[in-house]
Amino acid sequence: MKIKTKLVMGYGLLVALLIVITTIGYERMANMNDALEKFYTMRYAKVKLTSTIHGDVNTAAREINNVLLDADGPRSRFDVIDQSVDNVIRQLAELQSRVQEPAEQQLVDTAVREAERFRTFKDNVLSMLMEGRMSAALEYRRTVGNDTQKEFLGSLESLSGYHQRALDAELAASQATYRQSVSATAVLTVTGILIALCIMLWVIPSITKGLSLLTGMARKFGQHRLRSLQRIEVQSKDELGQLARVFQRIAMDLHAKNELEAKYNMAKEEQAWVNTHMARITELLEHATDIGQVAQTFITEFAPVLGAQYGAIYLYDELRRTDSLTLHGVYAASGDVVVEPSFRTGQGLIGQCAQDGKPMTVDGIPDHYVRIRSGLGETVPAQLLIYPVRFRGDVIGVIELASLLPFTFIRRELLKQLAEKLGTILNTIHDRLHVEELLRQSRALTEELQNQSKELMRSNEMLEKHTRQLERSEELLQKQSLLLIEAKETAELASRAKSDFLAVMSHEIRTPMNGVTGMTDLLLESDLQPEQQEYALIIRKSMDALLKVMNDILDFTKMESGKMELEELPFQLDACIAEAADLFRAEAAKRNLELLADIDPAVPGWIVGDPSRLRQVLANLIGNAVKFTESGGIYVLVRLAEEPADRADSAEATDVSEAAASDGPASDTMDAAGAAPSDTVYLEFAVKDTGIGIPQDKESRLFQPFSQLDASMSRRYGGTGLGLAICKSLVQLMGGEIRSVTEERDGALFVFTIRASRLDAGSAGGDLSLREMAASADNAAEEFAARTSGVPLTAVIADTRPYRALLNAGLLRRLGYSSTILNASDPAELREAVSAQDPASLLVFGAKLPGAVPLAKELAAAGRRIVLVANRDGEAALLPAEEAAGGLVALAKPLTLNRWKEALLR
Repeated sequence: MKIKTKLVMGYGLLVALLIVITTIGYERMANMNDALEKFYTMRYAKVKLTSTIHGDVNTAAREINNVLLDADGPRSRFDVIDQSVDNVIRQLAELQSRVQEPAEQQLVDTAVREAERFRTFKDNVLSMLMEGRMSAALEYRRTVGNDTQKEFLGSLESLSGYHQRALDAELAASQATYRQSVSATAVLTVTGILIALCIMLWVIPSITKGLSLLTGMARKFGQHRLRSLQRIEVQSKDELGQLARVFQRIAMDLHAKNELEAKYNMAKEEQAWVNTHMARITELLEHATDIGQVAQTFITEFAPVLGAQYGAIYLYDELRRTDSLTLHGVYAASGDVVVEPSFRTGQGLIGQCAQDGKPMTVDGIPDHYVRIRSGLGETVPAQLLIYPVRFRGDVIGVIELASLLPFTFIRRELLKQLAEKLGTILNTIHDRLHVEELLRQSRALTEELQNQSKELMRSNEMLEKHTRQLERSEELLQKQSLLLIEAKETAELASRAKSDFLAVMSHEIRTPMNGVTGMTDLLLESDLQPEQQEYALIIRKSMDALLKVMNDILDFTKMESGKMELEELPFQLDACIAEAADLFRAEAAKRNLELLADIDPAVPGWIVGDPSRLRQVLANLIGNAVKFTESGGIYVLVRLAEEPADRADSAEATDVSEAAASDGPASDTMDAAGAAPSDTVYLEFAVKDTGIGIPQDKESRLFQPFSQLDASMSRRYGGTGLGLAICKSLVQLMGGEIRSVTEERDGALFVFTIRASRLDAGSAGGDLSLREMAASADNAAEEFAARTSGVPLTAVIADTRPYRALLNAGLLRRLGYSSTILNASDPAELREAVSAQDPASLLVFGAKLPGAVPLAKELAAAGRRIVLVANRDGEAALLPAEEAAGGLVALAKPLTLNRWKEALLR
């Protein structure tokens, strides 16, 4: 179960328990409040009222006694007695109105009757006193008054006792209710605490266990103990478990990468070790002339290198052509060990190895066979290796080695190459000895015939000189052949290892990268804080950049290994160029750069080729141009190119680079005359920018893989250095070539050509939509001419940016205009140049051209048609009054064919 679910369930139980406790507590408090209110209003008030009545009766009785004892006192005491008795009667009436129980009602009625008797007694006593009958009043007080008072007070005592008992009962009930409330609250509180503890014991261990697991994995990851991470079993299925499994997969992939890298480094080191010793044998034996010396030097130098503690070498006598192998060198042979001096072919393991021509390995060597000795003792070798020495398929010797440890693969590989090298050297020495023998025979024959003919002696001298030259030539050729073979094998091995490593590692790294990218996308869709959102976006952008690098490496590896294949699809050329440019239009707009394209009218609108690879080349070149350009613009020009076979002299060929560097009309750059015949066309693309340019001393680094012009560029602009190398390979696959125009100093200019097939409107087959799209570009000029009948289709263009002037000329040419580009740098020259043109011509001025705006207003007022080309969209509303008059139109980027049509028809 997920941690989020556990927390929601736990906190839900706690909240539910809190609601129950609050509800019960509120109910109990309400009941207690009602009980207290009832207790006060019913019981306590009655007890208090009874006590007050009791006190008033005592007060009235006391005042009556005082009056009887002091008859001459003030009459105001009579009023006190009357008031006290009236209060008693009134309070009894109030008490009677609050009666709720029958027993209480009976006691209250008794008290009321006794109160009436007491009031009668009071009235009689006071009446007697007012009449002056003191003795009668005293007697009445003694006989009637005391009994009346006692009975009244007794009824009040009974009523007070009843109220006191009821008060005690209510108090006991309230205390019982309070104790029940406290008990219920305590039980619920303890229950809540237990539930909270259970939730903590349920949730926290899973969290702490997951965090402990992640901490341990991170610690092992930091200690580079990647293999131990693979043995950790992740059983949790919550979020921490998922994170641990992702962490484990990353560690496994990294471990696999490290192992591959270690194997590659080990293979490289082993190959370097082998190459070092191969160079060593050449250094030691290249000048040797004696076979015995060569054999002894070989076994002495290379037996320790091969890990052997004993060694011997047996060779055939090449000159005598005998059938026996003779001992020519030993290594670490003990003095009391008899080494066989020779073996016949097929005799023993040495002769059998020479006969079969195959290596032999012997394990489990007996104690009496051969022993390896040192100053500390002796022992039996663990393995015996017998290896044939070959030259051109023939066995010319056998090498015998014994070692305390088994021979490793790399040592066997070194022995194989050393044996081949030794065979070549021995054969060279045999050939040299054979030649020397022939020379000796020739000299002897010459000496015998010297006296017979001087002419024959000169011939022999010439033959001798020629023989020496042949000998030196043969030695030189053999050395060069060996060096070439070694270099070829080394280069092929390194190239295969590099290509395999790059392909495997690129593919393996993309798998976890895709996982990290997917998890980052899921993370971005969750509720994150702004700072976390920013971090996640940085991760996503970094993964995209890394994925682009890996794609470049994969493309480069495919092209290097010859596995890249092109598609043959019909596509619209201007749409392909627009898609490549749209990738960088936002970045160009952010830097206030122009990003314009011009396609010559002679270029077919639809061609057959690989649109994705052409788009990739254009995207690489446009991306580099945007990256290294701070101001100005980037311009893409497309023209027909000559077929490579028809170019007699590349210096006289007219290409797009000359059009980009000149200020003349765009139509003068190249015409259709140079196009390839038939359905095959050659197109020339030029990508020009006004950026930092390419230094002359750095141009040799262009189109080299993993190479950039300067290390500071990699730090500032980024990149892998593969872009131009991939472009070069793709262009060559498309039947063309790519180059940088070195004469261009204002920014950089790259030109490349491709071979494609022409697709006419009628060649799209039965697909009606394809035919209509193929014919739409060719119908633009006819449609516009029909809508502007009677208007002269000539234009005069003047702009501060020549490349934009070329682009505008190309777009107007598609609408049927013949354009003239003026070169005017100040207002006076502009006015003079315009006045020399046809008054009916359309005038196209750059908005930033000096004096262009005032001149446009003046000429618009005179009835001329003028288009102002703005540098930014905000300049499109330059002159609203003149535009409303119809003589002046402001046109902003992007400068497309439709925008020009709308502007000219406005």
